[in-house]
Amino acid sequence: MRYLNLGTVPSTYSQAVYHALAERMTTQSEPVLVTVSPEQPYVCVGYHQLASREIDRDYCEQQGIAVGRRMVGGGAVYLDHDQIFWHLLLPSYNGTVDALYNDILKAPVSAYRKMGVAATYRPVNDIVVGPRKIGGTGAAQIGQSTVIVGSILMDFDTAAMSRVLRVPSEKFRDKMVQSLDEYMTTVRRELGAASPSREEATDLLVKEFATALKQEIHKGSLSRAEWNLMEVYAQKLFDPDFVYHGERGLVQAGVKIRGDVHLYEGIYKAPGGLIRLVFRTRDDVFDDVALTGDFFITPMDVSKSERFQRELVGKPVDDALVARAANELLQSVVIVGVTAEHIRRAFLNAQVLEMSALYS
Repeated sequence: MRYLNLGTVPSTYSQAVYHALAERMTTQSEPVLVTVSPEQPYVCVGYHQLASREIDRDYCEQQGIAVGRRMVGGGAVYLDHDQIFWHLLLPSYNGTVDALYNDILKAPVSAYRKMGVAATYRPVNDIVVGPRKIGGTGAAQIGQSTVIVGSILMDFDTAAMSRVLRVPSEKFRDKMVQSLDEYMTTVRRELGAASPSREEATDLLVKEFATALKQEIHKGSLSRAEWNLMEVYAQKLFDPDFVYHGERGLVQAGVKIRGDVHLYEGIYKAPGGLIRLVFRTRDDVFDDVALTGDFFITPMDVSKSERFQRELVGKPVDDALVARAANELLQSVVIVGVTAEHIRRAFLNAQVLEMSALYS
């Protein structure tokens, strides 16, 4: 297995690297493991999220905090140098998503345990210490490769995380900080002065990946072609046109909502993640639809989720139609922990959005 220890890099590179490596990987390639941390804090939304509904864009721009979108599902996250990211790229994987996480997460769980942190794996893709989460992970098919990403959480700034997210009120933000403090933990919180150094934690992680995958590790470096492609992705993933892609008239400023046109948002928390269904209606007919959330889709094929939306546009607003379109979607993709009924419930939970609230 090829191992790339990139150390500390510009924030955009810390996301771009695994996208570049995945694009160049073939079925004949060897597995690749990357460890890396960002120089500057930044925010990253999951591929299927509606960024304008997740991120306080004005605040991030005022503070100079970059916002990117990764080609892996999951939720919006605040990332900084206190997190050691690991990216594992496999040239092929034939098992289920559940089996993938079960196999791969043995490595970071074991690394935490050897540090002295009593971590365990909690399906589908979390690592926890008792009731507190110490690591979330994500996976996607990018090009020919299966990519799994995660981090070793040395420390975490819960106040910064709560500030970059879009919330309905400051009271809600205070509650979010309290919840993050109660339900998240870190290496430093668990071990205090006994915490390993970043280098020690990284070395442990790499050794445990070698053991879990039964692979010999050999250190490598990025080729010139990989560097060049990484720079391309660093631009793309943080380009506002990509970060806020797919939002069209649903959230673009300047869209007039007439008396017969209404904008709705429905939210439902499924076992596999938050489902957010945002849709616009005209004369009780679907005019535009976006199925978003912090879930994971396999295979990650944008055309399939867009087909769900096309199945609804121009049709009467009806929950049975939503369920039918969701069933068709789930016949061609797997959304772990999400069913057609969950998507229908998101629709049933929909409430009208005022445009002033949408941009506040």
